[in-house]
Amino acid sequence: MNIISTAGFRGSAPGLAAYVGSKHAARGLTRELSLELAPLDIRVLGVAPSYIPTEGNMLAAAAAAAPAPDASTHLMLTSPIGRLGVPDDIARVVLFCASDLSAFMTGSTLLADGGSTV
Repeated sequence: MNIISTAGFRGSAPGLAAYVGSKHAARGLTRELSLELAPLDIRVLGVAPSYIPTEGNMLAAAAAAAPAPDASTHLMLTSPIGRLGVPDDIARVVLFCASDLSAFMTGSTLLADGGSTV
């Protein structure tokens, strides 16, 4: 299981080339490992959450002089589902990936983003 980011599907913001590049690489690694490990009955999946306002993310955003939390909140509230994601939203997708409910899946990265990449 790889936790990636929606940045692995699109650009993120100016000055984040290394971060975005690493997330694209993580998607590729998920796909390649799924091929290499399939003969061992090991499935490899990724989950790509959008920005979740956790304590760590809020501190990182402040340290990087990112827009104020109110600005990111406004952007998230304009997502198709109209609310911010919470850690439990991501945990549920990870649980699905780790369970037998996803038994016929490997190499995929699931977007957990409230539709923000649509």
